[in-house]
Amino acid sequence: MVRFAGLLALPLLASVAWAEGVPRFDIAAMCRAAPRLDANDKDTDKNCVRDETEARTELEREWAGYDARLRARCTSETRIGGSPSYVEVLTCIQEASANAPPAAQRRARGK
Repeated sequence: MVRFAGLLALPLLASVAWAEGVPRFDIAAMCRAAPRLDANDKDTDKNCVRDETEARTELEREWAGYDARLRARCTSETRIGGSPSYVEVLTCIQEASANAPPAAQRRARGK
């Protein structure tokens, strides 16, 4: 019985561990696959890479301050139906937390 309970806990532990660090996405591949919104836009890939890189940088800076369940949920959601995106993960986290600063920032300001 204890072994069975332990086996049930493995996916939970794996998901917590998985949510510990910023996920790794292939920005270049994702941006190459992104549709062009304007046929005349020659910099779509370049702009996409810039946006994704900026979002990843912000996530790396603030990741530990966000709730682990929220990080896991937003990371899982971005993988549904297409290429995962750092912009989507960041937007999901910001919307879910109503744009509240991460807990680490609130503690640093004494709030």
